[in-house]
Amino acid sequence: PYSFGLDPGGSNIFYSSIQILDRKKFHILGAGENLVTLRLMPWQRSPSRPVAMILVRGTGPMNPGYSDFSIEGLTIDGNSRYQRLSEKPKDGEALILVGSKRKNGRYRVWLINSSGAGLYLGNNGSDSGSNELVQGTVARNCIAAGIMLDTCRSSKVLDCEAYTCREGFYLHGNDDWQDRGPDDLLVRNCKTDSQVNCWFVTDFVLENLEMDCSKATSSYGLNGRDARGTVRKSILKSDVAKQDSRGGATYFYGIADIELEDCTLEGWFGVHAIGAAKAIARRCTIAAPGGCFCTTDPEAVQSTIIAENCTWSGKKTALQAGSAFEEKAV
Repeated sequence: PYSFGLDPGGSNIFYSSIQILDRKKFHILGAGENLVTLRLMPWQRSPSRPVAMILVRGTGPMNPGYSDFSIEGLTIDGNSRYQRLSEKPKDGEALILVGSKRKNGRYRVWLINSSGAGLYLGNNGSDSGSNELVQGTVARNCIAAGIMLDTCRSSKVLDCEAYTCREGFYLHGNDDWQDRGPDDLLVRNCKTDSQVNCWFVTDFVLENLEMDCSKATSSYGLNGRDARGTVRKSILKSDVAKQDSRGGATYFYGIADIELEDCTLEGWFGVHAIGAAKAIARRCTIAAPGGCFCTTDPEAVQSTIIAENCTWSGKKTALQAGSAFEEKAV
């Protein structure tokens, strides 16, 4: 029933069930995810009526957000089966939408059946968050990202799961990513059956990530765009039956600079770098019938792949003029 304009001047209206505004210290503790459920009533959301079930931020465009916030021990159900879904979700639609400059947020909840994202830690308002911790959170059946960090810094996603979402985990920054300081983002011990995006972020680490997109209807695997980071000890799988980029375990483009260490990759393509992207694979095991190391694309490429002490099965390389492939034994 509550409306709120996300943009200065009160435009960009979203509707909410719970608004937590201008609170510096606030904590929500439920009796348990399997005991407490907040469910959106039918027909609350439509393309002309975007919904953020729980909205957390400052009221004015420059007002700061929280300095100490937590929500844990409950399930939030967007009841998407009984909402109008004729158009794609609007940017910001989520079960929990967080904005304004803030620090020290902690999230441990179940997020299900969202018409948009599950948890969206965003930057509407004065800025974004630092020292955010998402731990033990499960997102299921979200039309947008299960868990999204938008321009957050020094933040962590630990021991989380995301299933049947458009993206399981989404790390997003701004296009000034080459000029600003490191984002310092960590995703560790997480699982998903959906694509993982890392766009415009720097100094991120994905560690012990299990991503299996084999049954996703449309996925580009681990999708790195204009980003710099490291992926360690992770399993990255996609559908070998999709004989194009959607069946790849990875898809790096723009001027992405990604290092893969001690990872297992399986898909139609393994390490796929196009544009001016650079990928380094160290001690990785790759199985890909379309190309374990691939640089093919309809557009011209200047990409580079370096393989160090990797093992492979299937077609070793699928290379396009303008790209470079180098194999090292270190």
